[in-house]
Amino acid sequence: MKQLLFLLILTSSLISNAQKKITKMGPILPNYGKVFQVENPDLILQTDKEYKVIFDIYTDRSKGKKINPLLTTVARFLNMHAQQGVPAENMKVVVIMHGAATQSVLNNDAYKKQFHTENPNKDIIHALKGVGVELFVCGQSYLAHEFNPADKSKDVKMALSALTALVYYQSEGYQLITFN
Repeated sequence: MKQLLFLLILTSSLISNAQKKITKMGPILPNYGKVFQVENPDLILQTDKEYKVIFDIYTDRSKGKKINPLLTTVARFLNMHAQQGVPAENMKVVVIMHGAATQSVLNNDAYKKQFHTENPNKDIIHALKGVGVELFVCGQSYLAHEFNPADKSKDVKMALSALTALVYYQSEGYQLITFN
């Protein structure tokens, strides 16, 4: 009986330790984009190459109450690869938001008026722009939602459409990332 109890305790201890998740923030965006530490990954990006990506964001699973988790994914992309030694200047990142994600780009006053709360995305959008991420909203989605162009965050540019941005940047060698 004692041996069984010992084995049970040992097994639960090993399982508990195996489930500990170590995360690290930064270095590019210290307040966003928590990265899980993967021990000895078999695939990482080469540190001497340039990586050009465009994130296609058209959903907001947070329903506008918290930061759009897909914007956090953009921050994680930057932090994760910088932690592996890819220089920030080697990561060219563009974001195009459309569909349900369009509301994310409203300035804080317009967002409060529309949704009766602060825009939870304003700070991460500002931080992403501050580290060189180009952020666009689809003009077609923006106007279809009947948002006033003057109410758009100053950190976000207006594209004719998401289709336009996706075709343009992919023709410039940007790789499409979509996790919607």
